[in-house]
Amino acid sequence: MSMHDVNLVPKSIEDRIARGRASRRVMAAAACMGMMAIALSSSARWIDARSSAQIAAARQSSAPVIALEEELASLRAARGAIDESIEIQRAVGVSIPASALVRAVALSLPAGVLLEKIDLDYANVQGTNKKIRRTNRDAPMLRELRGEIAGIAANESDVGRIVDGLSALAPISQVSLESSRSREFRGQGTREFRINFKVDLERRWKLPEFASVDSSKEATK
Repeated sequence: MSMHDVNLVPKSIEDRIARGRASRRVMAAAACMGMMAIALSSSARWIDARSSAQIAAARQSSAPVIALEEELASLRAARGAIDESIEIQRAVGVSIPASALVRAVALSLPAGVLLEKIDLDYANVQGTNKKIRRTNRDAPMLRELRGEIAGIAANESDVGRIVDGLSALAPISQVSLESSRSREFRGQGTREFRINFKVDLERRWKLPEFASVDSSKEATK
């Protein structure tokens, strides 16, 4: 006699049990996925916070370097502007006003000297009409101011004092007496002179200060 299992559970109940088991498996899987999502979200927030802290620390530590680079950039720009101004000045500018030099020359002359001529000529400066003849193309042509004065002095000693006075002026160099000869002026014997000098426009200097003629007259009163 064979034995057979008899299932007394109705089909509807079996289906409901199967659906319940499937639902529990789905809920368990959903719970696992939710927990994984929460873990991933927490990990992402932690990584983001750590990255923000590292970026803030890097910015704080690099702030002095960035400030130094900005300062260096501004200094380079300022230096470029200064160099450009110097080049423009060298190309077309003149270091001194001619009127100031003329006044300094006139005030350096001894008393009684009559100045008949003063001539100033800029050399090696852009804008002059004279052609520059170069012996060596690589040698720079230095800018200079060439001057000449002519007049009458009482005697040869005064002529020597004129040369010494011009040589003592800060900007003037290469003072040379070109000529000195006797001349009768208003019935008296005098010395007629002609003196040349140069001024180096590449150097920096300051004209000496002289007391004006009017101030000297007031001081002697």
